Amino acid sequence: MIYDNGELKAEKIIADKWMRLLYDDALGRASLMRLASRKAVSRLYGLYCRTRHSARMIPGFIADNHVDMAGCAGAGQYKHFAAFFSREKKGISFPGAGRLLGSPCEGLVSAYADIDPDNMIAAKGAVYSLGELFGNAALAEKYRGGACLRVRLTPAHYHRMHFFDHGEITDVRCIDGDLYSVNPLAVARVARLYCQNKRVRVQIATRNFGEVVIVEVGATFVGSIVHRFLVGDNARRGRQASYFLPGGSLVLVYFKEGAVALDADILGRTAQGVETATKIGAVVGHNLT
Repeated sequence: MIYDNGELKAEKIIADKWMRLLYDDALGRASLMRLASRKAVSRLYGLYCRTRHSARMIPGFIADNHVDMAGCAGAGQYKHFAAFFSREKKGISFPGAGRLLGSPCEGLVSAYADIDPDNMIAAKGAVYSLGELFGNAALAEKYRGGACLRVRLTPAHYHRMHFFDHGEITDVRCIDGDLYSVNPLAVARVARLYCQNKRVRVQIATRNFGEVVIVEVGATFVGSIVHRFLVGDNARRGRQASYFLPGGSLVLVYFKEGAVALDADILGRTAQGVETATKIGAVVGHNLT
């Protein structure tokens, strides 16, 4: 379920029938799921999305999925679907007060406090190891007792991540893997899905939230994550950091113990299995220093 503008709603899953065949049907899981996770399939889809013929999908996609186009160019301004999918949005703002934490992405947000690196929650009944996700057990241990903000981007969301604070990029590591869907249906079915998917680990020494780790997780039809920064660059609050090419995706942000208090309402809804629809830059917590 999703909490959106004061209401609980059932999520509209894009390509719902295919998703259920792949992840909720025994035959589908046995025969098609591994195919869908393969990078070659996503690569072929990505190539099509860069052809001019794919532009014909844009108006229908916007209408069917109620895509918020405020601040974006009109549907007819994109030469192909990939350009539309990674569209830039103008007028994005983050909190002026540095102690306030703005969401780095538009999407469906979940929040976790007092995290255990050995028992991270991905979905009901599904857990993962932070050490495996990071590819670094020692780094993961530094975040014991800290907090995690998860932002799940469906294909209908704005697929650019922005920095939520000033700071310095201290390390970037790309970790190869599969491209399973990150929809909760898939996460509940595929063991340690986050740790199996292609992902990028970004470490940032922030001004107001200490040392944070951001993990950008690819998904089905997301073959590329494009960064607009290098190690050693300065992060600036509100500046574009990266964007995803076609498909759903996931951004995970980890804070050390004592660095942040995440929004109590979001924490409470997460505990009930409800994600919160959130705009980029919306306040989702505050620092504790």
